[in-house]
Amino acid sequence: MEIKMKKILCLIMTAAVMLSFAACADKTQTTDNKENAGGNYSDLMTIDGLDLAVEEYGIGFRTGSDVVDEVNKIMKELYSDGTLKEIAKKYDLADNLLEPKDVPSKASGDSDLAYIKKNGKMIIGYTVYDPMNYTNDNGEFVGFDTEFAEAVCEKIGVTPEFVEINWDTKEIELNAKSIDCIWNGFTISEEREENLDFSAPYILNKQVVVIRKADKDKYTDTASLSGAKLAAETSSAGEGAIKDDKNLSKASYTAVPKQTDALLEVKASTVDAAVLDYTLANSMVGK
Repeated sequence: MEIKMKKILCLIMTAAVMLSFAACADKTQTTDNKENAGGNYSDLMTIDGLDLAVEEYGIGFRTGSDVVDEVNKIMKELYSDGTLKEIAKKYDLADNLLEPKDVPSKASGDSDLAYIKKNGKMIIGYTVYDPMNYTNDNGEFVGFDTEFAEAVCEKIGVTPEFVEINWDTKEIELNAKSIDCIWNGFTISEEREENLDFSAPYILNKQVVVIRKADKDKYTDTASLSGAKLAAETSSAGEGAIKDDKNLSKASYTAVPKQTDALLEVKASTVDAAVLDYTLANSMVGK
């Protein structure tokens, strides 16, 4: 009887140890996944007072699209009834929100609005960009532009369909009708206006520089960054800011697919600084 009891106790202790190892393994995996996702940017910071460019976000549509007029009309309604302000507060963008202004119509040719209504959906091109379009910790696709687009589509009477795109070929996808618009913290510029039509601007943005906190005394302005290694998203406003600045244009530059990739490059110390949108930097890094 004593021998049997000892065997039972031994089995119980072995099972307990195995469960303990399994629990430790799960905890380690969860931590590793979080780090691999680049979720912790507490070691990074924006350079205070260094604003490279002030810009405005708009929604990009095909040239001559009459959807622009419809969206501008709805945008004014959502601003007036407080919907846009409430969405902006949720994503810490209340101070960046712009009151929609009148934009002259450029509609021409066949109705793009009729085409979208016939399809019953608006295909929205985006890249992962917190706080504009991203998946939260609960697995929900959210963001200022996400909720803004949903509110507009509801008024038009179509379903929003979000499609992640290659930012470097966004205009090609738009004109090929793979997507119906680019709605993703899209900076309005004269160069882009040659290839598409923008809605009225709705968010004020600027380009900032993110560095490691350990380098805060080393990098304080563009002059100190002239010999640094920089990263920015391909074909982004950040890339344009680097090329347009007399000091930053002298630095070593790496183009990456996404703005979040630029942050990861700084975190990994493969570059010294990233140039990106304030809206993203404020959400991911903070002050």
